[in-house]
Amino acid sequence: MVQFVPLKLNVDTADASNVRRNFPIQGNSLPFVYVIRADNKKIYGASGGLPGDQLPAMMREALRQAGRILTPAQEKSLSDTTAIAKTAFQAGDLYRTSISFQSTIKSGLLGPNAGFSEASVQATELLANLRQKGLTDLESAQSLLDSEENRIQSLFTLLLGQRIYYFDVALQNQYRNALKEAEKNDEFSLAIKQAREIEKAFLIQYARGGKAKAVHALTRLALLSQTNARRELIMRELHRLEGSDFELPDFNPYAIRKWKDDSGSFSINAKVLSVSASNVILETENSEQITVPIIRLGKEERELLRLIQP
Repeated sequence: MVQFVPLKLNVDTADASNVRRNFPIQGNSLPFVYVIRADNKKIYGASGGLPGDQLPAMMREALRQAGRILTPAQEKSLSDTTAIAKTAFQAGDLYRTSISFQSTIKSGLLGPNAGFSEASVQATELLANLRQKGLTDLESAQSLLDSEENRIQSLFTLLLGQRIYYFDVALQNQYRNALKEAEKNDEFSLAIKQAREIEKAFLIQYARGGKAKAVHALTRLALLSQTNARRELIMRELHRLEGSDFELPDFNPYAIRKWKDDSGSFSINAKVLSVSASNVILETENSEQITVPIIRLGKEERELLRLIQP
């Protein structure tokens, strides 16, 4: 009985009349017996009492239909989680929406046996909306794979979708299979590599204290991008993290510029070929390649290279 809230109503009161009006049943024999689920759905309703051997069976079936029963602490936890996930969903952050529910789903509070309390219903509805968004995005990504302009965005969607929709194995497999098909096309190999780089940088933000590192990783990729499509995708994520006013630093690694040493007495016109934690390889206007220890460069030069260091 602890999982039921017994309520006894006088049949001559307005409350009893409202119950009968909202949950009609056949017959007029007293008592009228109802079992109402937390989402206000009638699970059982009958006129007249139940024999003693049938009452336990009816109540067991009612509990089965009621799903998971939450404690007050679980109800609050799920409500707080759903509020965070809803904010993320409205902001277009599908990954955060999904991972917000991970522990809740793992503990069995959501899923096939989810209950019908207010928190359970809201969480289940949000997951359903997320799943519908996933179906729409999957269809769009598949249809745009052949468009060179949209290919990296589509592949990024397929990669991330496998992580977002862990709670729906069928949908997760649809994303996985779509990516496998794309990987069979040799023309997509470079785009897939670039999409994976963006995904790796994108995911950094979800680690503790990872926002600043994610901004650096995404900024680096944007500065090193040589296609507008790739840069636009990265900038979308940077604007979401840093706000719409965020702008990339004024630095084009592939353009010839003057590089000075730390003494200021030596300079060379060159562009960046590659950079590591300690060295940069520059290519001069005469196509000569030189390796320079970053520590030997001027302050401005070191700050610029820091933007594109791994």
